[in-house]
Amino acid sequence: MKLYRNLADGIVEGVQEVLGNRRALRPTLKNILIKNRKWGSNDRKLVGKGIIEIIRWKRKFDVIGKLNLKSKNYYKNLLVVWSIYNDIEFEECLTFSELKKDNICNNISITNSKRAFKNSIPDWLDSLGMKTYGKVIWEKEIQALNRPAKLFLRTNTLKTNVNKLQAYLKENHKVNTNKVSNIPNALVVEENKILTHLDIYKKGWFEIQDLNSQKISIFTNPKPNSLIIDACAGSGGKTLHLATIMKNTGRIIATDSSDKKRKQLEKRLKRNGISIVEYLNSENEYFFKKFNNSANIVIIDAPCSGLGVIKRNPVAKWHMNPKRIKQLVGIQKQILQKYAPLVKSRGNLVYATCSIFPNENQNQIKKFLKSNLGLEFRIEKEEVLLTHDTGGDGFYVVKLLRL
Repeated sequence: MKLYRNLADGIVEGVQEVLGNRRALRPTLKNILIKNRKWGSNDRKLVGKGIIEIIRWKRKFDVIGKLNLKSKNYYKNLLVVWSIYNDIEFEECLTFSELKKDNICNNISITNSKRAFKNSIPDWLDSLGMKTYGKVIWEKEIQALNRPAKLFLRTNTLKTNVNKLQAYLKENHKVNTNKVSNIPNALVVEENKILTHLDIYKKGWFEIQDLNSQKISIFTNPKPNSLIIDACAGSGGKTLHLATIMKNTGRIIATDSSDKKRKQLEKRLKRNGISIVEYLNSENEYFFKKFNNSANIVIIDAPCSGLGVIKRNPVAKWHMNPKRIKQLVGIQKQILQKYAPLVKSRGNLVYATCSIFPNENQNQIKKFLKSNLGLEFRIEKEEVLLTHDTGGDGFYVVKLLRL
């Protein structure tokens, strides 16, 4: 594998944007690839691999290269350590930064038993994981979170079925998939590849959705002809799934504050052939008065630390910190209090996060249940979905019944 200078520059740009300027990983990678359309498919894969792996293993590379964060060549130095560590040929590495190849090669063999170093995570995150899960489970979980994410598909049962989708992918596109035993309409792709250009994706036969994200909608268990309010809907991954479970009958109101996300949702609804979803801005106060005590189910996919999905978004462990998590816990509390009144008597409030830590999850719900509004609810069931157990992203989900 050979790394050319223009590819190296692209990787450095991406890493600097994400780590230095605190940009989101996926949009940054997408923008870099758009700017460099002349790159071949292998070049694009190498750039994506470099950006993601450098971000994932940043702490380890810092130690191996004895890097100085304040160096003007810091991001170039990270790339050089990554290329040498992975035995990637990069002829210009000795002139690309001030590092010496021999020193890096010697340091690669240095062993460090510290768990936070081996797994390239901040000390505060390691302490939180140990406190929450203990040594055995935490080490399994953080190792699983450092493995590349698998590509899961969700069959759109409004347009096809899982058997037809699987057969079509294999026969027409040479894409091999396997069924997932406990998720009836899910497929896992044997080799990760881009599928959004395929004819059947454009026709709405499937969505790309993590296994455990699919489980959230199944856990919610919406019935046809129900009124569902999907709070913090974003671009609508779970909204689409809820609508398919409901067989496109009833009504789903998706709320969010982002017009950009609304436009994305509208495109996805059209592609999926879904007509029961309407979008309302979450800042619309009239909405909360109109639908007070009305919904069969309110699902809150709350903003959170994202520390359950660092398998696919490793930047979360560097962008997040205890102070920011505390702020998010406060936001989650406000959202619960704002949306819970919309649940009708004997209806359900479903709260979910892509975090695996109690301060955003179990503790948040315990505090809610002790509030004046929370006294009207009780827990029906809850689940923590860990990556090392399931192979999917880490999630927490709880279903509350309004009395």
